Amino acid sequence: MSSAVPASSGVKSRTFLITWLLAVGSGVYLIENLWVDAWLRTKFDRLPSLVPEALTPWWFVVFGVGGIVCVVLIVGQVLVSQHRRISLPAKVSTGIAVIAACVLWGVWFTATSGARSAATRTHQHVVTLTWNASTSAVAGYNIYRSTVKGRDYVKINATLVKDGLGYKDEEVDSGKTYYYVTRSVDAKGKESSDSAEVVVTVP
Repeated sequence: MSSAVPASSGVKSRTFLITWLLAVGSGVYLIENLWVDAWLRTKFDRLPSLVPEALTPWWFVVFGVGGIVCVVLIVGQVLVSQHRRISLPAKVSTGIAVIAACVLWGVWFTATSGARSAATRTHQHVVTLTWNASTSAVAGYNIYRSTVKGRDYVKINATLVKDGLGYKDEEVDSGKTYYYVTRSVDAKGKESSDSAEVVVTVP
């Protein structure tokens, strides 16, 4: 005769599964945002970015979801650690996954919020860019920046530059070298090829 399995065992097993799914799902999204997104857009320039613009409503939504996910992960880990039917290695690996996911959320916040600490920035620097008008009819311009010569450009203007032939980049750090290109955009949203690259070293 088989013995009955307590209902709480199934609940905590589901908690174990949910905790892992949240940790892995968060990790995949955050790794894409932090390290993969810029590379993907250099290979597929029409691919939409999953990284929200700093301090926009969508950024705050993602930030809020990240906070909730971290709380759920911590609660899940506590429940998993108290479950006698889950092995010690499984509990330890779950704890590592939860910590890694929460740490990644912290890194994501620092990387995407545009925050700068006094320790790393003692002076405010601005790079002023200007360019010649396109010879064909355009709706505006996009500005791209990289810290690597000739590749890995990331768009830095939140909206299409329509007025004038200049742009100020205020998100730069002292002592770093940046590489800029511009692309004209026509009425259909199609971008041109890169302009000549401009190199700027911030003092």
